[in-house]
Amino acid sequence: MRRSRRHKALILGIVALLIVGSIPLRDHIRYERLVLGIRRPMPLTKIVDFDPTAITGVMIGAILGGFREIAASMLWVKVHTLWNEGKGTWLKCLNLMRAVTLLDPHWIEPWRTTAWHLAYNLYVETEDAEERAILLDKGISVLKEGISWNPEEDTLYVELGWTYFDKLDDYEQAAKWFRSCLQFEHPAYVDRLIAHAYERLPNIPKALDWYDYCLKRNPSDAIAKGAILTIRERYLEAWWLMEAGDYEASLAALERHLAVDPEDTIGLHLCGHIQEQAGNLEEALAAWQKAADNFVLDDLARRKVAELSVALGKPVPPVATHILRERHPEQMAPSRQVPRP
Repeated sequence: MRRSRRHKALILGIVALLIVGSIPLRDHIRYERLVLGIRRPMPLTKIVDFDPTAITGVMIGAILGGFREIAASMLWVKVHTLWNEGKGTWLKCLNLMRAVTLLDPHWIEPWRTTAWHLAYNLYVETEDAEERAILLDKGISVLKEGISWNPEEDTLYVELGWTYFDKLDDYEQAAKWFRSCLQFEHPAYVDRLIAHAYERLPNIPKALDWYDYCLKRNPSDAIAKGAILTIRERYLEAWWLMEAGDYEASLAALERHLAVDPEDTIGLHLCGHIQEQAGNLEEALAAWQKAADNFVLDDLARRKVAELSVALGKPVPPVATHILRERHPEQMAPSRQVPRP
């Protein structure tokens, strides 16, 4: 009993020291909020996602006493403790992570980690397409909310762009959020990701523009140099002919390359795009299907297969059905679905 009392007294003493030591920081934060109008706190009425079993009396006292940053730090320590216990604690970790973002919305790492936990860790724990769609949507929403609180921080823009790029194959949105980093100092690879996103769409002129931008920023960028040469050699003529409305000549120019490299993903994407522009949906479906068959992780190709199958009134292949249900459930046509195996 005495040891327990001593233990509690020691904890309270440490917390008291933390609170007293944080007074200068608290005063500085208040000055920023009241005088400069920045670092506004999350309204207390919005802090509703707490896991009540995770909030100790000390934490509640810190919250009510205006020391939310300290409470957030204490919760974050608990997150790491639970994380090390394994998958069985992942949902509880999520509750704590979300609580930290609400307590201290200007702390970047919790926003980033919470979104990653949703879109990656919890995502792979279920095979249900609807659950995965919900998890991806929540992960994206967390990043957007974090950006709304921290519009001057480039990290969350990069994370959001990468989630669209890597998990949703939504290259337009990926490029949009990557481009938002241009207003800050940012790693060079972000510029290349913008260019690569436009390659994947495909949008050949924009891809060239952005690789050229990379080269202007860094004349020794060997990746950008190689990409520019490749695009000009393989795809640019076909794109120009498509833009001119000469679809037959455009496809012929692209076929000269695909005859040499029939499994080129970007070439197959471009072939499908040209056929769509020409109104040849059957041929477009065949091109996208070939891309999907060549690379099992080409979710863009599988989604296009699903969309074109629906447009043509054809049964949607099981794998493509899974992608469409997960990424774009509103496009599903129940009467045309093929049951999942």
